[in-house]
Amino acid sequence: MAVVAGGMMLSVLNISIVNIALPDISRDFGIGISGAGWVVTGFLVTQAVLLPICGRAGDLYGRRRIFVAGVLLMCVASVLCALAWDPGSLVAFRILQGVGASAMAPTAFAYAAILFAPQERGLALGILSGVMAIAPVIALNIAGLLVGVWGWRSVFWFTPVVGVAVLAAAAFVMHERPRGPRRSFDLLGAALAALGLFPLLTALSRAADWGWTSPRTLLVGLWGIVALVLFVWRESRASDPMLDLGLLRLRTLRNANLTGLAVGAALFGTLLLLPFFFTTVLGYRAVSLSLAISPVALCFMIVAPLSGRLMSRFGSDVVVRVAVGMALGGVLLLALGTMSETYAAMVPGLLLAGAGLAAATAPVTTTAIHEVPHGRLGVASALPNVARYSGGALGGALLGTVLAMAIPVSVTAQNGRVAEPMRDMVATGMREAMFVAAGILLLGLIAAFRMPRVVGPGASIVAMVPGPAAPERTE
Repeated sequence: MAVVAGGMMLSVLNISIVNIALPDISRDFGIGISGAGWVVTGFLVTQAVLLPICGRAGDLYGRRRIFVAGVLLMCVASVLCALAWDPGSLVAFRILQGVGASAMAPTAFAYAAILFAPQERGLALGILSGVMAIAPVIALNIAGLLVGVWGWRSVFWFTPVVGVAVLAAAAFVMHERPRGPRRSFDLLGAALAALGLFPLLTALSRAADWGWTSPRTLLVGLWGIVALVLFVWRESRASDPMLDLGLLRLRTLRNANLTGLAVGAALFGTLLLLPFFFTTVLGYRAVSLSLAISPVALCFMIVAPLSGRLMSRFGSDVVVRVAVGMALGGVLLLALGTMSETYAAMVPGLLLAGAGLAAATAPVTTTAIHEVPHGRLGVASALPNVARYSGGALGGALLGTVLAMAIPVSVTAQNGRVAEPMRDMVATGMREAMFVAAGILLLGLIAAFRMPRVVGPGASIVAMVPGPAAPERTE
């Protein structure tokens, strides 16, 4: 668990470790912030697209192989990013880095299901969820130090240094499972999934820049929708599909992923806008900015592992409903806190939203994989992360658009603190964006009330992966 958590920490770190370096990248390559944004978008979208594909590959060919290959590819791609000679090469190598990173989460969550009994599984998933939440804040602090001392290229040398340690540990503690019957990999299904998710998530991620009704957004989004329709058609007829559509009939998996989609939209969307608000309204920079967001990470570090134990005591369904309700209340407090334009007024909202979002992650993932057969565990354990990242793309685009509509185009986070009349506009836009996030969480709360109890007193749904794994299932 320590090894796979370390690999997943690396993959999540690489989502946001370049955020602080974007202004320097823009200046060195002579491109705008919007163009440099592809350095982040390319990685995130690629990872979201390939998560279920890597999960299925792990089911068929061994999770250790996929994990080691992913870490190795991520390290090589990081070195290439550090040596990039123009914007195109940097984006291409970041996409390659995303390919490697996509192997981490399915492996980690599958191991959590295999190595722990159902009543202990929530704690393991809570720890992994905490890792996923703490990593972005750690990334901001690491990147601030590296960029300030050695320049933007140094942020890409961090991954290979740590990745070598993860690979060495994997060689000692991760073991391959015995070969089972040979099964085919659904290449056409995987291709259609990639051809559908990549353009659809790209359209959602860039809609705030391109415009929601621009021809580019509509055409790219339509391309993705058509490919996903073909994917569903293919999977319904394949003898051994990449994604067994029958899994979607499980209300445990279906409602958990809908809740995860809403939580991801609120989490990623809020974390995207908070640095902008702190910079332009409160005038925070560098270390102060990282410290301002730290309460969210602190909540995840404490509450995410605790939520696993709370599930065993009170029930997974109770925990997720209370958690999403807390997140909803926290986002509403953030909306009200922007009115005073002081950090102290926002701290209660940050703490409540952070605690709620942290507590929701483990029960969502636990419920989603509870009824999934062992042979489909990799792809099923990837779906909550696909839902979370897809929600993040949607939430970031929606909340970013709402904020952008309230402020002049010329205002960016790089401007620093803006004049008082402009601060009022940013605060108004931020408040409206938080209300949109609250609406998304309200939909997630409805889905949470449809999630059955899978862990805790009175749970009646039997786990398909009882755990700990028998010797023949050891990975």
